[in-house]
Amino acid sequence: MTEDRHATKERLLDAAERLFAEKSFDEVSIRELAQAADANLAAVNYHFQGKENLFSEVVRRRFLVQRDRSLAALTKAVDAGGERPALDTIIRAIVDSYLQGALATQEGARVMALIAREMHASGPSRHVSAFGEMIAPVFAAFSAAMLRARPNLSVDQANWLIASVVGQVHHFIMRRFKYEGLPAGDPVRAFMAHAFPVLGEPVDVYIARATDHITRFSTAAIDAMYPEVTP
Repeated sequence: MTEDRHATKERLLDAAERLFAEKSFDEVSIRELAQAADANLAAVNYHFQGKENLFSEVVRRRFLVQRDRSLAALTKAVDAGGERPALDTIIRAIVDSYLQGALATQEGARVMALIAREMHASGPSRHVSAFGEMIAPVFAAFSAAMLRARPNLSVDQANWLIASVVGQVHHFIMRRFKYEGLPAGDPVRAFMAHAFPVLGEPVDVYIARATDHITRFSTAAIDAMYPEVTP
């Protein structure tokens, strides 16, 4: 019986992940969730006490893995760099970890799609309160690593630079989502591939080239704006 309950809960999480990635939170009904998971209508409330908690668990299940992956990558980059880690190493670690998490697996891509939809939806963000426990530690670690690499930066300056790097990462994620969401032969897809040919490459090539570009572009910009001070 316990195994049956666990299996039902996992089916609900899997079904909710698919449906929330395809449609907004408000467009997905509890009845639809139950049908997609081959569960009875009361299962959502039994296992999650409502649709909002189910949404939060869908995000937490995948994004906690992303959080830990990013923190591990930053820790490795900082430890390898000693007292003054290289700035490009710090940026590359965070960019690669996020692109890998968002694009390298179908599950990661689905969760990033639903997060992006909810965070950019009009109206109050009722369903992203759980993101703080996942995003805040990575932001703090990224800021600390950047300030260690560039002690001459202020916290405010570092925050602006982090926002720029994260913005680039989101752009390349959403561009790939858009391209892959269009059917073969679609004129918009063809135009996107013509204007930005790397979109037609395998995902691992896309991740590698996007990571390299964001890293080099951001490092050069930071070096120009805030030249490194030699102790």
